[in-house]
Amino acid sequence: MSKNMTKDIADISQLQQDIINNSQKGFPLTSQPYKTIAEQLAKVNIVTNELKVFLAIDDLNNQEVLSRVGPVFDHKKAGASTLAALAVPAKDLDKIAGIVNQFDQVNHNYGREHVYNLWFVVTASDMVALNNTLANIELLTGLAVLVLPMEASYHIDLAFSINVTGVESATSNQENQPVTFTDSDSDVTSLTNIEKVALRCAIEKGLPTSLLPYQVIAQQLSLTEQQVIMQISLWQEEGLIRRFGLVIKHRKLGYDANAMVVWNIPNDDMDGIAQKLAKCAPVSLCYQRPRRLPDWPYNLFCMIHGTDRALVLQQIDQITEQLGLESIQKDVLFSFKAYKQHGARYGKTKSGKAKSSNNAVNSSQQGQAHG
Repeated sequence: MSKNMTKDIADISQLQQDIINNSQKGFPLTSQPYKTIAEQLAKVNIVTNELKVFLAIDDLNNQEVLSRVGPVFDHKKAGASTLAALAVPAKDLDKIAGIVNQFDQVNHNYGREHVYNLWFVVTASDMVALNNTLANIELLTGLAVLVLPMEASYHIDLAFSINVTGVESATSNQENQPVTFTDSDSDVTSLTNIEKVALRCAIEKGLPTSLLPYQVIAQQLSLTEQQVIMQISLWQEEGLIRRFGLVIKHRKLGYDANAMVVWNIPNDDMDGIAQKLAKCAPVSLCYQRPRRLPDWPYNLFCMIHGTDRALVLQQIDQITEQLGLESIQKDVLFSFKAYKQHGARYGKTKSGKAKSSNNAVNSSQQGQAHG
């Protein structure tokens, strides 16, 4: 199989790196968020201003470093979701990936080095819609889908610090800063269920490109800016939104040696091993999924992102030795091609069917998700 690793690496400035490392988990819920970011950076002696921050983030978006500026939802609270895989003949991989990409419910899709060589994430409003999408994918591809829903989450955080400039970023620790409401906020009218659905759909795609993004959304939905900010903050408090910030396509920053490590952990040992694995510094994701015997014996997944394949393999060996997992069956699936990435779409759709071929996603223009 030919390896088509992304070599089109973005060229980012020190300010852009500093913004990324300070705003992946805490994009401000204020009327002028870019001004707030500039003020936060000033606290760690990074001198900039509102317009420079805005233009830096806009350039990151133009270079396709950003998937979006917006929410990462807790899939269990937001709707239904599953990781899935197909075993595709190598000669058909691009074609089958294109078919899978046509589904709006598929938000991540990438190739990995394994018999199961196409891995994608499906999200939907509920299990009925999810299963309908999976059935349609099987129908159109003629292949059986390996369905691997998450059973337990031990660590999910793709918002790890990056260093591509060679200079470490100072951080202002703005993660999960709560919004402070004033007495006058108590008079703000709560959103109806219909308005909440509309707001969720609006922010799933990311905030609009504007110095006043919440005002733009408010105008689009006939709400007030205060209502928009308060509702997003409430969703964060409730846990519906796991983080709200810059969602990065790490592959565009040179992180293309990314490995999904899968383990066959004895059931009785799962919690103990998974909790230790989740605390290992190189691990950005760690979760339990079901075995699918006889074809798939693995039940614990972790992700390690890196810029160098040899270093990632070394980290895996160190983790294996450190946790005493030498006797545990495992496999390492490096990603080799990214087909699609956008934010999860949980809204209801008519059928869960694929788009027409004229609207198919151009896989060569997509970023990467967990791969």
